[in-house]
Amino acid sequence: MKQRYSTTESIKVTKNAEIRFDTTKRWQQKRKKFTSQKLRWSVQIAFLILVIVIGWQFYTFVAYCEAGGKGFYLPRPPGVESFLPISALMGTKYFFGTGKINDIHPAGFVIFGTLLLMAVFFRRGFCSWMCPVGTISEWEWKLGDLFLNKLPRRVSSLIRNIPTRFTAGLSLVFTPIIILMLLEVITMEFFKSPFFRELIPAFIVAMILPFAVPRKYWSDKVNDCIARAWKYSILAFFLQMVVIKIPVEQLEVLYERAPFMRVADIKMLKFFVNLSGIGLVVVLVFLMLSVVSKNFWCRFFCPYGAILGILAYISPFTITRDKEKCIDCGKCTKACPSYIVVEKKDHVLTHECLACYDCVNVCPVNGALDMKLAGKRKKINYWLYAAMLVGFFIILTNTARVTGHWYTKISDTEFVLRSAELDNPKYTHKEGKFETE
Repeated sequence: MKQRYSTTESIKVTKNAEIRFDTTKRWQQKRKKFTSQKLRWSVQIAFLILVIVIGWQFYTFVAYCEAGGKGFYLPRPPGVESFLPISALMGTKYFFGTGKINDIHPAGFVIFGTLLLMAVFFRRGFCSWMCPVGTISEWEWKLGDLFLNKLPRRVSSLIRNIPTRFTAGLSLVFTPIIILMLLEVITMEFFKSPFFRELIPAFIVAMILPFAVPRKYWSDKVNDCIARAWKYSILAFFLQMVVIKIPVEQLEVLYERAPFMRVADIKMLKFFVNLSGIGLVVVLVFLMLSVVSKNFWCRFFCPYGAILGILAYISPFTITRDKEKCIDCGKCTKACPSYIVVEKKDHVLTHECLACYDCVNVCPVNGALDMKLAGKRKKINYWLYAAMLVGFFIILTNTARVTGHWYTKISDTEFVLRSAELDNPKYTHKEGKFETE
């Protein structure tokens, strides 16, 4: 406990802390059988299984279409559209521009819209409770912790910070480039110009800086902030390219006449099934770095996480610390997967909070740290939070199903016909430019 009091006050605080520890030991033991973490893992596993089933069902459906409509048949699962983020952005722009839900990828828009609303009400609960990528990432770094925790502290700290420093170096190079592209100061042709080649030495220096500058001048906290800029610059890029630049009228034409839009889900499947050498290397690098760096993809690269984090600022749910009950043990900060210094905050209002309840789960004092509802400051137990989060998702997606905004209007017959000519150039696009028919 921190020495912030006089001797008399210290004795008093110590005794009070001991009393609180004694009175909460039985409470902790009762909770031990089923904690918030165990409930969250159960929800994660359930959604991961759901995603695997959807993937298998869609793979089987595409195989049926490629066989000319013969063989084992499973209907196309609408949930596969959740893996079409750009289409979801287009569907969102189309909805606000026309007041209608597109009937090519309606489920993609519904799921994306549901996630946005979930962030408004429940913070980034989707990221830590339901997202399959977040689940795999979390399991990876927890597996890595089993090995890193056995190493000397300085060594394990260095290993954990290498991915952050490397990402910060990349961010120093490419975040300014993305900003210049957004401002239309440069275009994609810039990368082919002689001027770009002349800047390569400066880029190399920028990438080395996070490793070379002494920590007392350039801390790893600074590197972490710089590295996180990646996901916001990626988000800004897609928002400008899709939401701002594409007129609603053009979206209507694309939905009605662009062949690529009608097979975007199949093209996505083909991309991952027939992953190129470079693509495979990128995936493996992310997987390996996620073992030694907590939530590597989620913290630095996920544009979904970026937009959900921004919307989470208006959420009524907040992790709240009771200063009177807090004993400054620091366990909450150590448990946080987003490196938030929870022990120093009265209310965790940062966009990086995943609402995972891990900090609440490890707190040794009952009532010192809880998820609370703003205004009345009513405590929200983890089981209630999980029920609201999952229930909200189920209600909205099934409402779309009942009201006819879930299934695509593309028939199985059309999927079969288009699968036979998938190599036709009309099913490709170049820098967002699509052929029409």
